[in-house]
Amino acid sequence: MLVLLLLQVTAATMLAVSSHRSYASWLLEFRRLLPKDPLYWAAAAALCVIDRLQLAERLSEPLHHVHQVMIGLHGAKSALTHTRWFVAGSVLIGWGWVLLFTLLGSLLDDNAEMLVYGLLLGVGTPLALYKREQGALIRKRRSMLIELPEVLNQLMLLVGAGETVQQALIRIADKTGASADPLRMELSEAARALKMNGSFTKCMEDFSKRCSLQETTLFTTTLLLNYRRGGEEMLVSLRELSMTLWDKRKALAKTLGEEASSKLVFPMVLIFFIVMVIVAVPALLMTA
Repeated sequence: MLVLLLLQVTAATMLAVSSHRSYASWLLEFRRLLPKDPLYWAAAAALCVIDRLQLAERLSEPLHHVHQVMIGLHGAKSALTHTRWFVAGSVLIGWGWVLLFTLLGSLLDDNAEMLVYGLLLGVGTPLALYKREQGALIRKRRSMLIELPEVLNQLMLLVGAGETVQQALIRIADKTGASADPLRMELSEAARALKMNGSFTKCMEDFSKRCSLQETTLFTTTLLLNYRRGGEEMLVSLRELSMTLWDKRKALAKTLGEEASSKLVFPMVLIFFIVMVIVAVPALLMTA
């Protein structure tokens, strides 16, 4: 097992040293990694494994699902880069599990079973990372759905006060500031494009693509169909959309409440058994 561990470390080192120049610019641009960072060399080795084994071509179908999640999280422009880093991270962490359990096996009298455990964890790493990213996408979309009715209400108030749709969106984005909310961040990006005299239609279409949410698509479609008309017709359309979005927000709040309640079931059962033990043990000791 010790020999196998040394072979793995040697192979990783040789891959990193021989190929790091090919990935230096990518690692610097995307991850801000320099040769002085230990992660730089590990990431270079992982990227080399991906290219030499042609994992992107051989795993095209599962990576397509990963890419769709990355589009929802980071937008279409940077999704490919994030997908590549996802694969590199999966290879890196999986390799780390194998190295760790190989080391444990060598310390436990060359126990080969430890290597099997490491391989199983290495294979399961991409699934765990995918579930994490998928959960992040679900949370992002839920956050957007919660914020969208409020943004729409602000837009209706400003348009009703006489401002154009473009001015109203820019004012909403300016009031938002450096908000961490995903919808507000995307709205700020759209407002910056409008300030640079970008086409309103193009800005709204890009906003809808970045959000990648059915409700935001409905929102932008309503704006694009009615913003030239303005006046009462637009307000009526926005008011109808607002009612629909508030209903969806209420349904989402109910779902979140049910999920929170279900998560409390196991701790409550555990606490119940602990209390039962605390109450029952003294009684049993007294009868004994």
